[in-house]
This record gives sequence, C-alpha cells and structure tokens, in this order.
Amino acid sequence: EQWKALNEEIISIIVAHGGKAVPLVAGFDWAYHLDPIAERPIERSNIGYVSHPYPGKTRHSTLPVEQQWDAAFGFAARKYPVITTEIGYMSADAPGAHSPAIDDGSYGKRITDYLAKHGVSWTAWCFDPDWPPRLISDWNFTPTAAGAHFREVMLARRAAAQATGVAARSK
Repeated sequence: EQWKALNEEIISIIVAHGGKAVPLVAGFDWAYHLDPIAERPIERSNIGYVSHPYPGKTRHSTLPVEQQWDAAFGFAARKYPVITTEIGYMSADAPGAHSPAIDDGSYGKRITDYLAKHGVSWTAWCFDPDWPPRLISDWNFTPTAAGAHFREVMLARRAAAQATGVAARSK
C-alpha cells in the first residue's frame, strides 16, 4: 500500500509541475516483480511499468523460466506498457561477475524472444567496459557475448522493420 501511495503521489507532483514525460514505475526486488499491480495498479494515467529480469531472478523456483517471467512482470504487458530497463548477463568468469547477472549464455535468446512475444520493450545493461554486466569489453567497442547477442537482435529487428516499411510504401 505504501509503495502504491508513494508512486501515485510522486506522479501527481510531477504532473502538477508540468511534467510531460511518461512516468515509469518499477516493481519490487530491484524492479523485478510487478505483482502488486495485478490487484491494485497505480491509479494514474499515461504511465509505464518497469522490470529488471536478470537471469538469477528465476533461480528460486522450479517453474519454467517463462512461467516465472509471466508471474513477475509478463502479465502486466497484457494490459499496460512495460519496459525492461535493464537486461543483461555474463559468464561466471567474466570481470565483475555477480548475481543475479551470471548465466550460461542461454538467457539472451530466451529473454529477447520472450519480450518480443509479449510486446515488452527493453534496454540492455550496460554500454561501458567497466560496469557489469558489460555489453562492450573495451573503449574500442569490442562486444562481449551479451553485447553481440543484443546487437544482432537489434539489427535483425531493424532489418525486419525496414523490409516491412519498404513493402508498405510500395503498395
């Protein structure tokens, strides 16, 4: 209840002072769980919800990962705008490796496929060679495994959008 009331108050203050940006409301457990809004969503218009579904967040259950994501934040995307403002992963031996970002490499495809299927926007963390989980390994912009994955996904989606745009313009 306090979380809901605080978010509603902050949004009201922003709007009252002429704020035009879309407020983003993060969930619990370092912005992973949005389950409070299943029964009692934030009662303000023009907002979006945020989740940070790092790979280690799903290790506490025997349910399939996709079902865990459904319960944590995916359900919200059926009704509200949702963006995962942090997704990323790294191997256990990568510099700065830490929980909950450690993964065997399977997370990247799983999360980007899941987000695409559910219409959830995303940003990958972090475009810096020092802050893990890193997308680049140096300031020459050499991609890490995660960086290469997210880059390929973005390039493929851009190509698909361009192809669709070209097809639509030619009709």
